[in-house]
Amino acid sequence: MNVLSMGLPFGAGQAPVQLFHSQRGHTVRTLAADGTGDFDFEAGETAADVVARVAQDWQPDVLLCWLPEMYPPPLCVEECPIKTVAAVSDWNVYYAQLEHNLSRYDVVLTDRLGAESIRFPGAMPRYFQPMYSQNTLFHKKIPEVEKDLDVVFVGNLNPVVHHDRARCMERIAGLAGRYRILFATNHWDEAYARLLNRARIVFNHSIRREMNLRCFETLACGSLLFLEEDNLEVGDWLRDRGEVVLYTAENLVELVEHYLGQPDEAERIAQQGHEKAEALAGENRLDALLDWLEEQPMGERAFRELPEEERALAEVMQYASSLVAAQRAHAEAVLAEAARHYPNKPEFRLAAGSVLLDKLVAGIDEDRAGMTRSMLEHFYRACSLAPEAGVTWLDLAFACRLADAPDPEMRCLEKVLTTTSCACGGLLLGSTSDPYYVAWRKAVAVGEARQEILQAAAARRLAELRLGRGELDDAVAYAQHSIDWLPGIPAPHRTLAKALVEQGDVSAAKEALEASLPLSAFDADHRKEVISAYTACGMQDEARGLAEESARLFSVFEDKEDVADSFVRLTQ
Repeated sequence: MNVLSMGLPFGAGQAPVQLFHSQRGHTVRTLAADGTGDFDFEAGETAADVVARVAQDWQPDVLLCWLPEMYPPPLCVEECPIKTVAAVSDWNVYYAQLEHNLSRYDVVLTDRLGAESIRFPGAMPRYFQPMYSQNTLFHKKIPEVEKDLDVVFVGNLNPVVHHDRARCMERIAGLAGRYRILFATNHWDEAYARLLNRARIVFNHSIRREMNLRCFETLACGSLLFLEEDNLEVGDWLRDRGEVVLYTAENLVELVEHYLGQPDEAERIAQQGHEKAEALAGENRLDALLDWLEEQPMGERAFRELPEEERALAEVMQYASSLVAAQRAHAEAVLAEAARHYPNKPEFRLAAGSVLLDKLVAGIDEDRAGMTRSMLEHFYRACSLAPEAGVTWLDLAFACRLADAPDPEMRCLEKVLTTTSCACGGLLLGSTSDPYYVAWRKAVAVGEARQEILQAAAARRLAELRLGRGELDDAVAYAQHSIDWLPGIPAPHRTLAKALVEQGDVSAAKEALEASLPLSAFDADHRKEVISAYTACGMQDEARGLAEESARLFSVFEDKEDVADSFVRLTQ
């Protein structure tokens, strides 16, 4: 079978394709929109046009699209004359981009949790094998590298997105001083592989209970892999205490101490894991995947039956998230045309406003005042078209904040508190540093979107604004509403504590901060606020103890020496 592959196979760059030597007669060639493939395509080409052009030199049987949420296919892939496959990774982040677009394909692959719990309209995702692999060109044992670190984590350090991971990492960081622990980010290729090679233990905690990239990279580099016990995929491939150590939040520290104290046992498991790495490499799993795909029938491609306006919105969502500028420009052109054809569709108004907001944030040197007016007009119009949708009012509030218009922002936030609909859910504005945005995206993906998440976000922001105006009773009330609507997020507790301090109730402020500290992870500002509250309440021993603990926790980070030092100074 001839496979035309685009995107990042197994999330590992092109190495799995470059190193692939089929034992079953399969051939893989690459397709790209950025000039890096065996075959390339322009942003305006259809999938049928591309296949016809490629077939002049080599006849493909399947178009396999890896990570289409970031690497969208040629246009009209639903009309592609050959079998089409989408291999989806971060559905928890990109659900809005994938929601209707996956119905363009014959086969949709994803991780096990996605296959078991996510239902995309017109598409049924399936799990065949893990979606990831090491890059064999980089991830390997490096004999000359000394194992001079006891526990290493390298990866995304955003505790908002990876809260459970961060809480576990705090437990490990508590061992600093006794063991050599390093948490780092932004290491790539050889530098990343060398860091993994230096580790006796590599800590890992997946976000979707999947075997993520770090699983395969750690095995390939010969270090001992620690992975969460409730991982849904690892049991098919690795044995606990055989090739991997599976932990829970309760026994994590105990297991780390055990295996650091038993180096021979740790080395045995690491070596047995390393011996599995070659078979688990993407290039050595491709034959089985392609055999399976060859047996799958072509599907109905339900996308073709969607109403025209839904197809247009899906087109915008698909190409707006592309890493290729020309494809993003195509999304803008489709959006402009759709907005003219469907002026009363709030989704297109929100999308148009979002495009202008992105340009303003990026600092594009155009008529910024005119762009701001147009942006606000789009969002206002969306609110008038869907007044019961909390997303429309939150987006307008977000735009008002950017435009430095606090009074209109407050009015929009107050509107959110009275809305009743979760419509337009995939178009909420925000960032992955915002816990409400992250909670909403995840809820939308798993079909658990509820109005209280949006209302909690609005109430928390209202509490901040009221606090800034000295309206302390309102600030306390809004902060408490936010806590009631969405427990588990520390931000409103901290706003509540600030308002209580200004009201003179430092004891209640201390209790609010103290109770919410376990809800956060590696939040230096939160810890300093608790230390200040302890000091204000005459609890000097508690203040010193938390400062010492915090200095120890932040000492494990590669680039947070200044943060650790700031806590050291608080102990003096």
